[in-house]
Amino acid sequence: MCVSLSERTQVLLSPEQRRRLERLARHEGKSVGAVIREAIEKYTVESLGEQDDLAAVFALDLPVSEWADMKAEIMRAATP
Repeated sequence: MCVSLSERTQVLLSPEQRRRLERLARHEGKSVGAVIREAIEKYTVESLGEQDDLAAVFALDLPVSEWADMKAEIMRAATP
């Protein structure tokens, strides 16, 4: 994903938080900044309820039929 980064924010961390971030970044082959940006993205999307449409549908946890029944119903509706 290519995102234009233009905003700067300073965050003070404890030494242990910084060590954990560095360890995670090394493990994932990313920069500490990238790990922080991903964490912020995940936290804000979940907290603000900004899910993609499919995730929102699954989050509803609605009762559905078995796949074979649903497929047959879809095929019947698609047939003129």
